[in-house]
Amino acid sequence: MELDAPMLAISGSLRRDSINSAALRAAGRAAARDGLSVVIDDSPRALPHFNPDLEPFAPEAVQRFRQACAEAHGVLLAVPEYTFGIPGTFKNALDWLVRSGSLYRKPVAVLYVAPRGRGQHLRATLAHVLKAHNADVRSHRVPIARRDLDENGEITDPKIVADLRALVAALSRRSAVAEAAGA
Repeated sequence: MELDAPMLAISGSLRRDSINSAALRAAGRAAARDGLSVVIDDSPRALPHFNPDLEPFAPEAVQRFRQACAEAHGVLLAVPEYTFGIPGTFKNALDWLVRSGSLYRKPVAVLYVAPRGRGQHLRATLAHVLKAHNADVRSHRVPIARRDLDENGEITDPKIVADLRALVAALSRRSAVAEAAGA
């Protein structure tokens, strides 16, 4: 069930060897087997600091990021917990999206890769922030450890890949339902 626009995947990590980013790449490869397109957007790295005074004249990078989120049929987020909350660069990106409504009623899947017992502060904080966007958010846990990465930093474990594929398929179904309902 290919949709006109791709799913948008955004990592909340800036680390070069991020497990969150590796999970999004693996999800994209797995989804391609089902004819689904997942585009990884690394715009948050380049966005200026949020400033409400700039809202009427949002910089071009912000406009492109907002448009990518608005046009995507669904958004997949993978975010690490940092100092009991959301990493600053990712929070900044979310701040730029509030007023634009780019995530309003948008199907959003939040992927948590931390093992059980870790990341609970992030989950609470991120849920609170995404509520301000009025996004249709569902959380998914797919624990991934550094040992699950191959020598190239990619995830190839069949069980993890199957879980990621199922996650993107579920997001795609939610997106199709939202589109049919005119959301």
